[in-house]
Amino acid sequence: AGGPRLSTPSSPRPVLMSRPERTAAAQAFYDPAEAAKYSASARMGRTQRHLAERALHLLDIRQPGALLLDLGCGTGYSGAPLERAGHAWVGLDLSESMLRAARAPGKRRDVLCADLGAPLWLRRRVFDGAVSISAVQWLCHATANGHDPAKRVRTFFRGLKAVLVPGARAVLQLYPEQPEHMGMLRDAAVAAGFSGTLVVDYPRSERSKKLFLVLTSPNQAAAAAGGRRRAVESVGGGGGAKGGGGAGKRR
Repeated sequence: AGGPRLSTPSSPRPVLMSRPERTAAAQAFYDPAEAAKYSASARMGRTQRHLAERALHLLDIRQPGALLLDLGCGTGYSGAPLERAGHAWVGLDLSESMLRAARAPGKRRDVLCADLGAPLWLRRRVFDGAVSISAVQWLCHATANGHDPAKRVRTFFRGLKAVLVPGARAVLQLYPEQPEHMGMLRDAAVAAGFSGTLVVDYPRSERSKKLFLVLTSPNQAAAAAGGRRRAVESVGGGGGAKGGGGAGKRR
């Protein structure tokens, strides 16, 4: 109770005509040719690993040996820092072409083909934390016939809460195209029972700005005592976007 508040950024990111989520569904956009190009890009690898390192810092797991969930893991770039920190991870992605590059027998990972907007058929309360790098914004777009973005976002957060250990964190780095998309994500996280904050790195630079939604799943004691009501009070308020977990903003 009484945690930092989560609010919608005051201005959207610039509209980029080449945003992949505005082009096609992930499994169609990341076909074998695109997946091979992505996997071979040194620049993409550096960027994704850097973002994953920042997400891991915000996850604030003090001891090695955690089991983490990587949502939208792609070719596994974001999982490498998790392994270096001594953790095992399970990655989910909708593109089988990307997952083929992520599979690495002998490493502390497993990857599964899954739609983040559908129910997660994973064991309940098994993951010590979750990260997602540049993926969750896909849920805000109807990339297939019959997609209802608001419904899919709600399904995502309900599923995420179900698979996390009570009190565990999830750090979602994302690129919402419009303020309405951030609001959709915020409202669904609150409705699922999460509390948390929005961390903005490099807030004065449109080119370098990065958004991290840092969420904490409700613990059992809070849930028994009306945790959802308190989460709404602590997460749903107004105010500007904040740095969280003592990390603050990067300039």
